Amino acid sequence: MKNLNYFPYERNNYFYGKLLSVDDFEAEQRYMNDKRRLINRFMHGCGVVCGLNVVPVSEDTISLEAGLALDFAGREIVVDQPSLIKLNTIEGFSDEKEENENNSYQYLCIEYSEYKKEPVYGVTGLGSSGGEACYNKTAEGYRIYLTAQEPQEENESGFYYEKSQIVYWGNGIRITQVFPRYVKSGEEFEFRLIVENMGQKLPISFGYELVFDCLSRDKKRWMKVTFDEKERERARRYELPAVIRASDVNGVRGTASLREGSFWLKIGDYLMEPGETVSVQSAVEIVTEDVGEMISKRYFENAMREIVGQTYHQSIYLAKINLIWAADEIVIEDVEPMPFGQYIYSDVLSAIRERVSGEEQKRAKRELSKIRDGAGKKEREETAPACREPMISGGVVRIELGIGGTAGKTFYSTPVVHGLGPGKVTVVTGVACGGDFVCYGPKGIFRGEGLVSAETAVRVNVKEGTFVVGLRLAEATKEQAVDVRWTAFCDGSEQEAKDEPGELFIKPDMVYLSVREDYYFEAVVGGVSDGRIIWSVREAAGGSVDENGMYTAPNTPGVYEIVAASAADPKLTASAFAVVRDIRRKDADEEIRRRDEW
Repeated sequence: MKNLNYFPYERNNYFYGKLLSVDDFEAEQRYMNDKRRLINRFMHGCGVVCGLNVVPVSEDTISLEAGLALDFAGREIVVDQPSLIKLNTIEGFSDEKEENENNSYQYLCIEYSEYKKEPVYGVTGLGSSGGEACYNKTAEGYRIYLTAQEPQEENESGFYYEKSQIVYWGNGIRITQVFPRYVKSGEEFEFRLIVENMGQKLPISFGYELVFDCLSRDKKRWMKVTFDEKERERARRYELPAVIRASDVNGVRGTASLREGSFWLKIGDYLMEPGETVSVQSAVEIVTEDVGEMISKRYFENAMREIVGQTYHQSIYLAKINLIWAADEIVIEDVEPMPFGQYIYSDVLSAIRERVSGEEQKRAKRELSKIRDGAGKKEREETAPACREPMISGGVVRIELGIGGTAGKTFYSTPVVHGLGPGKVTVVTGVACGGDFVCYGPKGIFRGEGLVSAETAVRVNVKEGTFVVGLRLAEATKEQAVDVRWTAFCDGSEQEAKDEPGELFIKPDMVYLSVREDYYFEAVVGGVSDGRIIWSVREAAGGSVDENGMYTAPNTPGVYEIVAASAADPKLTASAFAVVRDIRRKDADEEIRRRDEW
């Protein structure tokens, strides 16, 4: 069954006396096989269904576990029992140092194969003296081989919603941009930069600029992309997310183009020549419709043509085998399972994954509720507030007059924080008279050169702890600004407003991140005099968070609590949770767990 076409469908028409030939029997098998392959490919996809784990056994030996996969044509690939395989016996392996020392890894691939077995004597004489051999059966099997080449097509599960483009590939380094295919008009979306160190021993750093069309970041039409391996924990693969906003348009392609001449690359301290001119443009389709509906629409419209048209060989990549040189021998360092995530999720497994994900969300929310219930939901007894010591503060606010003003014209200051916190305070103001004098009280009593004749008023915001000064000119003036001295005080008699509890919460209260991923948490605080926030992570090995709320997930998956405390009132705290998962190992771990359960 080497044909890669599904059509046309033709089956035997039987009648009494029909003479059946070899072609008729082959047509019978081909009809049934093609129908099954079509269902396999369109309903299930291409990839590993279960098993096929690759496990390192020794420095030069791996074990290929039993399992099932469907190839690009819908044919079943079955490994019925585990087998130990030496690396140097696998097709595609070369022990020549010159060929391999610059490639610190090899991909182990599997594909469908079949062969003839049980040679027999043919009644027609074929297969006897010098004729073509006849075989009784055709056996279906598989072929494994090693290669350093990447798959030609993107992972099918991501093909319809995102697109990858290589920015640079050379010197053991690959830099890839990943953009979604569709984004919602006026909304933010995630752009990912993937950096792979494929054997470069010296630390790498690079940078370039992206110029946007119908896209923006922080209200700018461009952004700088930088990376320095020295600032990160050494790894083979780094994933750096960034948030970009789509413009308020519809049916337009937003583009991110690499600015010509902006790309630079350092290996160690040596500035590399990029070689060919680096020119990359990533595009997204900006739509007002639901993105999920757009992806489904594209799949229904194009899947028939795209899937049937893929008649070239496409292998399934089971593992990335990382290698090191020991003298003149190649040694297996470690094995990364399913580097391109070529899995097929059955209905049962998809339901399990959805349920597990839901349980993770429920568990994280229960932990959040416990903390909130224990820390912030104690009932307060209604008692008379104790009188506090008087508090006082003061300062100068400048009110701009522009080029001057006429009599009766009113000017206002910007909001001023008096520093005494929320509640009722009294604010007294006076107008600077020039020199060392400040005039309080009614206008017109004191006069002099340079003195602005004006009256002032104050409006206090008791909730936010701020006030605004209003100044009305009694006489025309050419002065361009007036300094108003203010004094605010609280005598302790008006404490009810101050004793109201402050409010503090974090947006969002829960996120899902991959290891080493960055995320910005926003703290919303009210009812306190000082809006500063002190950030921390409750777990000792739970990652880090800076003074602005930028959280960096750790290398270890788990659920971690990010805590925000008010600088004005340390007892006023709020928590958010980060569910950190290792995306690269999660699917492999599920396969291992499922195998153990069986």
